[in-house]
Amino acid sequence: MKGILIQTFFSAMILTLCAGSIKAQDNPRINFFGINPSVTVEPYYNQGEFDINIFPLIYQRSLTKRFDLRLNSILNLGIRNNKNNISHFGLEAGLPIFFKSKKDKRESSKVFFVAPVFSLTRNRIEEHHNLGLWIEPGYNLLFDNNVAMS
Repeated sequence: MKGILIQTFFSAMILTLCAGSIKAQDNPRINFFGINPSVTVEPYYNQGEFDINIFPLIYQRSLTKRFDLRLNSILNLGIRNNKNNISHFGLEAGLPIFFKSKKDKRESSKVFFVAPVFSLTRNRIEEHHNLGLWIEPGYNLLFDNNVAMS
């Protein structure tokens, strides 16, 4: 299973990098690269233990006037009472659906969205795999066409 997880992760990263170079002749799309720092605290962690995503890269691409594709890398450093170590690694994929349609799909995505999200990670400390499926609400605040905050 570990080999499948690693192969899936690297295949998705290669696909992401290649997708940025593919362009439609009459309709280029917006590609967004960013960071998404995160801290995770699980109920079964001891007091004062948590995880920090130390490689929080995001790739987001406009698909239509309302839909985007978002890929997040996950590489968590586990801060533990006895020894700090890499705790999780994997990939997260989401499909943000924006409430307000853009006039042109070449515009940057903005305003409120809801995104179905799927994640696949490997926990190295507790030695298990995690599959996640959930709905993420959010807001994309656009400062100009190249800078945004979600």
